[in-house]
Amino acid sequence: MTQRDPYFLGQSDDEQERLKKQAEVLAQDASELFDLIGIAPGWRVVELGCGPRGCLDLLSRRVAAKGSVVGVEIDKEAVEHARSYLAAAGIKNAEVRQGDATATGLVPGSFDMAMARLLMINIPKPERVIAEMVTLVKPGGVVAFQEGDWGLQVSEPPSPALEHLLGVFETYARRNGMDMFVGRKLPRWLKAVGLNDVQVRPIVRAYSVDSPQRTFLVQFVDNLRDRILGEGLISERELNQSVAALKRHLSDPDVLLLFPLMIQAWGRKPLQ
Repeated sequence: MTQRDPYFLGQSDDEQERLKKQAEVLAQDASELFDLIGIAPGWRVVELGCGPRGCLDLLSRRVAAKGSVVGVEIDKEAVEHARSYLAAAGIKNAEVRQGDATATGLVPGSFDMAMARLLMINIPKPERVIAEMVTLVKPGGVVAFQEGDWGLQVSEPPSPALEHLLGVFETYARRNGMDMFVGRKLPRWLKAVGLNDVQVRPIVRAYSVDSPQRTFLVQFVDNLRDRILGEGLISERELNQSVAALKRHLSDPDVLLLFPLMIQAWGRKPLQ
């Protein structure tokens, strides 16, 4: 029996391309987070679940030539995409290793910062990632996240198709051990593992009709179609009708869409 991919959205080529575009869209948010943290030249940083690009380029510039960046990604094809990206961009101070974000095999206490972006919302038992990140950073090091939270769902005017598909996704996620509201829990979890100076920064964006983020829910449907149909959460006819209606809704430039909520949270490992 083939082991089921634990990643919520799968590892298709279309998903790899979506993640590359997403990295560009979210670059500003990441840069602002890194400003607040105060990443300095010479830091050693690890990004868990970096995918085909992640924040590797942004981190590389921050830590400069004397610093280093390690990306960890479980999917072999994503690792190859990321390595090709680094080579094409001429980035010399970053590398990508294939590994599990909950058990990286990296040297404990060897990093100034460990981070992850939109990883926790897509995997079961995300608390294990926090434990690994705390282990990886040195005393005084930073553990940082940017995660989604589906609790904010604003469409004006409202869209029945949007509400229906969101409900289907939430049911699928719950059945498969994923938490679509993980973002709001991060501050509590970071405090629970003993981190100091825990900070929180919520982000809400309204994406224009030409932004790939505006239609990411439609892309989710493409990635998860076989899975949600296989679990009988919706009929194929109903799914096709809902997707068509949502596409029409989102193509209207007068529609205001605020979704999803992003939460950045970070804290420092106590000095020993």
